Amino acid sequence: MANEIVEQAVASAVQQSYDAWAAQHPGLAAVIDRIALTSQAAQSLRDSAEYKQAVADFQQGMTEANLLSRLMDLAEPILAGILKTT
Repeated sequence: MANEIVEQAVASAVQQSYDAWAAQHPGLAAVIDRIALTSQAAQSLRDSAEYKQAVADFQQGMTEANLLSRLMDLAEPILAGILKTT
């Protein structure tokens, strides 16, 4: 169950970060492959040490809301970095 919660939190964090970016850049968002972009961002997030620490903290009793908040904070710069190289 914890793995499902973590995966849902990753997907939600990346999607919310993308949605915020897309609202600021609707023209670019219209031509970007959102699925590929969010998949790449989610994988980069999973590869980070900060993600691994957030998941470890979650598994030791952190709430789901705290996990999502931490992942959102991590996802935003990852997505921004990917978009700068796209």
